Amino acid sequence: METPNVMKQNEHYNMNSTPQLTAIQKSFAYIERAVQEHTADTSSTSQPFFIADYGCSHGANSLVAINAIIQAFQQRYALTNEICVIFNDLYTNDWTTVFQTVIANASTRKFFSLATGTSFYEQILPTGSVQFGYTSTALHWLSKKPCNLSKHCYSLAGQSTDEEMKLWREQAATDYRLFLEQRSKELKKGGIFLSVTLSRNHLNDTGNLPIYHNLYRSAKAVLSDEDELLNFNIQGYYRSIDEQTDPDVLKELNLELICADIHSLQHPIYEEYRSKQITLEEAIDKYTEFVRSWSESSFLSCLRKDRTDEERMDTVNRFWKAFKDELREKGMENFQRNPFRSYIILRKL
Repeated sequence: METPNVMKQNEHYNMNSTPQLTAIQKSFAYIERAVQEHTADTSSTSQPFFIADYGCSHGANSLVAINAIIQAFQQRYALTNEICVIFNDLYTNDWTTVFQTVIANASTRKFFSLATGTSFYEQILPTGSVQFGYTSTALHWLSKKPCNLSKHCYSLAGQSTDEEMKLWREQAATDYRLFLEQRSKELKKGGIFLSVTLSRNHLNDTGNLPIYHNLYRSAKAVLSDEDELLNFNIQGYYRSIDEQTDPDVLKELNLELICADIHSLQHPIYEEYRSKQITLEEAIDKYTEFVRSWSESSFLSCLRKDRTDEERMDTVNRFWKAFKDELREKGMENFQRNPFRSYIILRKL
């Protein structure tokens, strides 16, 4: 059974996630600041120094962030502790690819590694064990779908009814508080959590709505079954900075806000096309595979279970053909923006 919120398997995400990597690279300065704000005890060299990445996906981008975090800590503390990195994602993640990716970097790896397939909406690690927590382009995924959307596949596309929007907003708030509650339990006093996540700016703009409009129009073009179309929902929600930094919630969870910024980043695939490093057709192919890497599971999960494997494959192929056709018709300029990302540093009190 297909599950929404799962990245496309067989290294597909590693090979098609340069926009997400751009967000991690932007976080390097925030990693350095976060490490400087770290005040947890590091004096016991007999205890491992735990770093956790929540929502590691297939591992390639995660390793970039982890290596930057370790380098920043070594520069500040010259750690003699054994460093242990915990890679977290859903149990349905492509863990074989994660392990292969980590092993392939064994010659330069400066840490022990563990993996957990537990939802990050649960407590994953022992209380008071984590020195530094990190997440990038993962926290926008909700724990469950609050309701079907009647006129679109995405709640923030401007087509949701008031009741639908209320349910999705409430689910996002409940999930976010639960996420922070679990991280607060896991962090050591003085430990740091850095969140890089898809967000909305002060104008309520996500920065990338044309993607979702294209996904929905492509689904309408290939799905004649109204129930299948109704069930096609992208189970994500981009929270505003205010939704992520409610002072009452942070106080209740013993978390201190260090900083909260929002950035609009360049889309690397569009930049390749704009600078004529790739052709239009190459850009369309790369962009489609990027979107496919994180959205195909949502489309597969809406299809009727009585469809044959051949029918399902044919429907998926027609869906992505329609998606490409619209990219070609609208032009890549309409898809040049990377979504807004928020960069939030919290410290455990």
